[in-house]
Amino acid sequence: MLNADIGHWYRLASASDPVEVIAIDEADDKIELQHFHGEIESFDFTDWLALFPVEVESPEDWTGPFEMERQDICPSQLFSDYLSPKSPTQI
Repeated sequence: MLNADIGHWYRLASASDPVEVIAIDEADDKIELQHFHGEIESFDFTDWLALFPVEVESPEDWTGPFEMERQDICPSQLFSDYLSPKSPTQI
């Protein structure tokens, strides 16, 4: 039984950083992973299981491999610092 789901993150016995499963091809018995820093690897199901994958929460900064900026992630927050009402200071 393959213990992997697309979009889920796993810690492998052979890697210090978590990896995300980005594709599963059951016809070819292949699973494709993306490391946090962007490298993509492909394994057959037997090799995947030999890595002893353990599901973990996604990293706090999951944007690592995507080179995304704050405004790309949440465009509605782009100017929130400038638009939020501030109480006037008293002298």
